[in-house]
Amino acid sequence: MKPTDFMLELLYPWRNLTVVLAILTFGFLFTVSILIMQSGPVATVVGSILALFLLVAMIRYGMSVLDARANGRDPAVAEIGIFSFFDTLWTMFPIALLFPVSWIGVYLDAEVGGAVALLFVGIFLALFPASLAILAITHSPLESVNPAAILRMIRECGQTYPAVPATMIVVFTLSTLLSQAGVPLLLDVFLDMYTVFLLFTLTGAMAAHAGVAVKIDVGAPLERSASEVRSATDADREKVASHAYGFISRGNREGGFKHIRDWIQRDPDPDEAVGWFFNAMMKWESTDAALFFAQDCFSHYLSHDMDAEALKLLASCIHENPRWRPKAEDRDHAIELAERYGREDLLKSLRG
Repeated sequence: MKPTDFMLELLYPWRNLTVVLAILTFGFLFTVSILIMQSGPVATVVGSILALFLLVAMIRYGMSVLDARANGRDPAVAEIGIFSFFDTLWTMFPIALLFPVSWIGVYLDAEVGGAVALLFVGIFLALFPASLAILAITHSPLESVNPAAILRMIRECGQTYPAVPATMIVVFTLSTLLSQAGVPLLLDVFLDMYTVFLLFTLTGAMAAHAGVAVKIDVGAPLERSASEVRSATDADREKVASHAYGFISRGNREGGFKHIRDWIQRDPDPDEAVGWFFNAMMKWESTDAALFFAQDCFSHYLSHDMDAEALKLLASCIHENPRWRPKAEDRDHAIELAERYGREDLLKSLRG
């Protein structure tokens, strides 16, 4: 990375309007939480809880910014979902990492000496950008603390890498000195927000410059067991189904179906996903949406020669609503399928 490009990256948090909005929003909210904590014992608890939620949201959004920058995309505007403690848990790992590191640093300072504590924190800060980059690319907390993966990341980033932790230490030191000089609280918080988001944007830019996001041997996630893969896939499908339900319940059936169809194209097992979503929709208060979606399912089964699944779907839909029929272009195929397997019960309904 050229020196001029690196200097521009230092200003990126103030040049990108999306990140600027995040800095201003989080800065204002953190200022409010600090003022609340200064209002009394009870208010301290309330302010601390608010600050915790804000910290989680800020780190999670920062990881999404890093991910976007590492892959050459513009950061997306923060959504309300970043305040959730249970969505995309990998984005919360930096918090889980910072707490024990902080505790160890304090312990070393008190029990061993300030020099040892400073050395420990310095080593951590030197490796932290590499860990964040790996986490953003692989979404694997275990891989992000894998020493071999961290060394590969540092090696791939080359001469640019040392400049990142060094810059962050300098910026953090300057921000601390300004804070100690007694700058207004709001300005002090905004400087802290800039420092935090600079860590994410600068690390992302470093990863993008090195092209590590597209290199197979860097950041490969640890292999998951079959049960872990299925559990993660089912969890993703449930989120998609819930989102689609929101569309459909508000009268936007086609929008809901499009959301499901788009996911099925990305699903690890599209054939299974088709039936999974149909069964999930059959559990909704009204089965109307499921029966409409079943027409898509039936077309999918026909095009993939999944006769058993197609017959089972026909039987389920006709049992639920005897007037149900496949799409017009699939009806002759449905009759042919029922004839081939001697399903007189289905033939009677399809011809009726």
